[in-house]
Amino acid sequence: MTTMAAPRLDHLRRLTDAQGLLHSARGEVPDRFSGYDTADNATALRLCAVGTQTVDAEVSQLLARTYYGCLSRGRRYDSGVHHRCDSTGGWTDRGDDGLIQAAVARALSAVIVSELPINLRLAAADWWRMLLEEHGRRIHTPLAAANWLIAIGTLRAADPGRDLARAEGLAHWLVQEFYQSNRATGWEWYEPQWSPVSAAIPTGLWYAYHLLGERRLLQVAQAMTEFTIENLFRDDMLQPVGTLGGWTRGGAKAAYNQMPAEVCSVVELLCAAERVSGESVYGDYAETAARWFAGRNSREVSMVNPAAGGCHDALTADGIDANQGATAIVSCFLTHAALAARRVHVEERSLFTSSPTPTGFLYVDPFV
Repeated sequence: MTTMAAPRLDHLRRLTDAQGLLHSARGEVPDRFSGYDTADNATALRLCAVGTQTVDAEVSQLLARTYYGCLSRGRRYDSGVHHRCDSTGGWTDRGDDGLIQAAVARALSAVIVSELPINLRLAAADWWRMLLEEHGRRIHTPLAAANWLIAIGTLRAADPGRDLARAEGLAHWLVQEFYQSNRATGWEWYEPQWSPVSAAIPTGLWYAYHLLGERRLLQVAQAMTEFTIENLFRDDMLQPVGTLGGWTRGGAKAAYNQMPAEVCSVVELLCAAERVSGESVYGDYAETAARWFAGRNSREVSMVNPAAGGCHDALTADGIDANQGATAIVSCFLTHAALAARRVHVEERSLFTSSPTPTGFLYVDPFV
């Protein structure tokens, strides 16, 4: 059985300087001129938060402070964060602002319930309140809404009654305005095409069901998750939607380029589905999906560079993209963390113990 090797922080540390996490690498060499993306630094901060009990806990805390500092320097007057910082320190905004702020929200919520140093958690809690007030009402895309649902659901452990009305509104909006409008026979999805990392949509609905207990949310989350399994798994492997052509209703699914972030989003969906539903079959599919990184993919090639500790940016028709940037390595590590959470939960359920797992991650579980 092909399995993922234990994570090494070498390449992540190599991509991180005093300012934050660099976006790109040329091969395994950091590209100092590529600048820093807010989404990368927010996701890396979330990784440090959910993996606070690792064999490299001291390093994880140091990295968390670096990524938090990067986000703080890009903070705007409205408590949001600029989208990108170039190599000279200049901040710019370009793209989906709501999605960027939702990524920051997920990172802050993960920090709040983590075992990171208390001063960092308190600072994140203060920022969260302001970010929610300013941006919680400016949600215009389904993916942003789903990320906010996950962020709110993550805080359930700290405050079970927190922001339930807001979560209810977002969940109903996703179901009524998107899922109900676009689903069709053989197409249990929220829009007429598949978008990158859109597995986060049913993940958000699983969190919403866990928060609100509404049967309709459970039914939609299940339908979308089953749709994902039926269409993205073939021959006992994950075959994610490629970005070269995408996938639209009634059309063929693009085979390449397959991205690590897409795989991570599917694994996180399946782990959330198992945790909320109690159905272990979802977790089994998550384990299968994660083996994509170790070579159980359509090109039969490992995405992880064993010497440098990096992860290749894409699986292409020719093999692998030689570059090993930030998004890929963080996605790989978050996949490890999600599986660690899954294994801890299974072990607790069967043996009533919470000992660390072989991957080194002890994931902070939001479903408690």
